[in-house]
Amino acid sequence: MKNTTILAGLVFCSIAAFAQQKSAENLVQYVKPIIGTQRMGHTYPGATVPFGMVQLSPETDTISYEENGKYNPKVYSYCAGYQYEDKTITGFSHTHFSGTGHSDLGDFLVMPTVGQLKLNPGTADHPNSGYRSRFSHANEVSVADYYKVKLDDYNITAEMTASTRVGFHQYTFPKSDQSHIILDLMAGIYNYDDKNVWTYLRVVNDSTVTGYRQTNGWAKNRVLYFAMKFSKPFISFGNHNYSKKEVYRGFWGKFNQSKNFPEIAAQRLRAYFDFKTEEGEKIKLKFALSPVSMEGAMQNMQTEIPGWDFDAVKEAGQQTWEQELTKITIQSKSLAEKQNFYTAMYHAMINPTIYMDADGKYKGLDQNVHKADGFINYTTFSLWDTYRALHPLFNIIEPKRNDDMIKSMLAHYEQSPEHMLPVWSNSGNENWCMSGYH
Repeated sequence: MKNTTILAGLVFCSIAAFAQQKSAENLVQYVKPIIGTQRMGHTYPGATVPFGMVQLSPETDTISYEENGKYNPKVYSYCAGYQYEDKTITGFSHTHFSGTGHSDLGDFLVMPTVGQLKLNPGTADHPNSGYRSRFSHANEVSVADYYKVKLDDYNITAEMTASTRVGFHQYTFPKSDQSHIILDLMAGIYNYDDKNVWTYLRVVNDSTVTGYRQTNGWAKNRVLYFAMKFSKPFISFGNHNYSKKEVYRGFWGKFNQSKNFPEIAAQRLRAYFDFKTEEGEKIKLKFALSPVSMEGAMQNMQTEIPGWDFDAVKEAGQQTWEQELTKITIQSKSLAEKQNFYTAMYHAMINPTIYMDADGKYKGLDQNVHKADGFINYTTFSLWDTYRALHPLFNIIEPKRNDDMIKSMLAHYEQSPEHMLPVWSNSGNENWCMSGYH
């Protein structure tokens, strides 16, 4: 791979290629993921690796897609889930779009709390009414593949990093006999009351939970599976079912399904896991995703993050970013120019995203399970936006990835009932948004 040096200037720049040249400085230091999170930038500040399937990032409000039966224009500000001006965090979810003009995702929101258990997120105007927490940018860190923030209402420090398919949380708790970690299966971006088609939760043992969520959003039939593992056993667990009245309830009514019941299925669920913590105690949480199955999510976790060394995962992710960023090096005396350039390069390497398990299996457009043969399968093809410049750039600095992306598009074509290449595809679905055929 050839690296390119750009001599930045006020009037002109010159480009020269140098084979196998290494950057003399660490380039990750110039990445500022917080850039673009204000107003309509539609970026997120959380943790992800290049083209990763997991984008672990905070949500700062619960703006609904509709209000009084009509489209709510306020939701457009939350395409990436985070708004810099907001004063509260509702939790940390595992999937996000970056830079899009429409949205979806925000799957599997996790929120640590202490004190009285609250399972409603509350509102920005009255944060004490729910589980959300106030925060300050003074206590927030956002760098490549690492995010950190203090949740002021709970005196909890939240940290997160990620591998390709696994989000890694680390929460530092105060001393409390009422420490909780909430898993909200109802939360989402561009959310509305019936967006969840179905959710399922299975408690495998006192530290492992699996499940899935099926949604009807921008992607009409999207199913995502997960496996969640705690570094410390929880002492109790439960859930609240917010679904509308079920016409057929079978014979499950004989059980108390809301407390310490090992499996639950419903349209709208929030679950919680209880702990006792000492001052400064860290509880870690690994959260793996799969487009195929809960077993696939477990295998992804075991493949990518088998242990509990948070710092090692963070360092590995940042080293991966460093390898990508050094494909283009610039010379400039301006710190702002370097930050702008490498943050833009960082954002260019978030999408498209890998969409397959570590063993190569993925769910295709035909909703069948396929195995990528000789290529990595990708999704999140916003071709209206990317055909002009992004993919031509990838031809220069990411030729192997671009080749895999083309093979992913051809697989989409083969699985399409219309035999069409992607228009705007995401997660085994065609969104039919803004044709990129030019």
